[in-house]
Amino acid sequence: MRARIALIGLGRMGRLHASNLAGRVASAELTAVVDLVEPLARKVGELHAVRWTTSVDDVLGDPGVHGVVIAAPTALHCELVERAAQAGKHVFCEKPLGFEPEAASEAAAAVATAGVELQVGYQRRFDPAWIALRDALEGDELGSLNLVRCSHRDARPPAAALGDLFFDVAVHDLDAARWLGGEVAEVFAVPRVSGDAVLAAAIALRFESGALGAIDVSRDARYGFECTTEAVGSLATARAGYIHRRGDVELLRDGRASAWVSLDHAERHAAAYVAELEHFAAVAMGSRPGSPTGEEAVAALELAAMARRSAARGAPVSRSHA
Repeated sequence: MRARIALIGLGRMGRLHASNLAGRVASAELTAVVDLVEPLARKVGELHAVRWTTSVDDVLGDPGVHGVVIAAPTALHCELVERAAQAGKHVFCEKPLGFEPEAASEAAAAVATAGVELQVGYQRRFDPAWIALRDALEGDELGSLNLVRCSHRDARPPAAALGDLFFDVAVHDLDAARWLGGEVAEVFAVPRVSGDAVLAAAIALRFESGALGAIDVSRDARYGFECTTEAVGSLATARAGYIHRRGDVELLRDGRASAWVSLDHAERHAAAYVAELEHFAAVAMGSRPGSPTGEEAVAALELAAMARRSAARGAPVSRSHA
């Protein structure tokens, strides 16, 4: 039996999830789509030959729906997670879980009280390269961890209004860094501001273990989409993301190397987006716990909030003084 999944929110990520649920996630069945914009809901519903509606209550009240995927605007995440939990639905929520750690923590608590599962969409945890990197760390192949480095660069800023760089972009890297390196004790963020927009930032981390982290994020790298991570240990270094290029081909000629790079996150993480929904389908059927959890998503938000405060203060922010 396949998990019957309803999708709430049909922005860019919602449409990507709809396409995957309808045609690429073997263990799930897209049963309904919801958006407040009626023409958009109708268009996506008709495209995938599923029920469409502008009412969240329509799908939350449907006993045939096992779980919901929330891809609505971030400002609505906490409310929708709580409503879905109260309706007894397992929940997949796009990152970030919210804009404020306190509200996100309340939403995670509501899920626990309702006895359902919550999974948050940090897709790198389902990317084979990042899984292999973490396995190398946990298998002691790298020795003791000295440094985690992440680069996360978009080719162009989004056409829509820019959200907060730390919560909308760097939160992925902060989650990945914590997943790989453990709890973070201190954050120091330096933003690159152009006009009213923060287009890039450099973020330094100090883990509780004593290891260090270095993250660079950019919304305007121009050349394409890059998402790379490396873990530097006392015995060896492991890298993720370098060889995943379009066609997996690198041309070396005349003293130069060139390669096509991914255009955006949807291309780079295509397999991971499917894998995370395969996992959620099992969650919705009660055979797996949600992962990453609401508590892990709150931890990433806390780090994003620390980075934002650090950028505003021009000084490091430690967890004990956050």
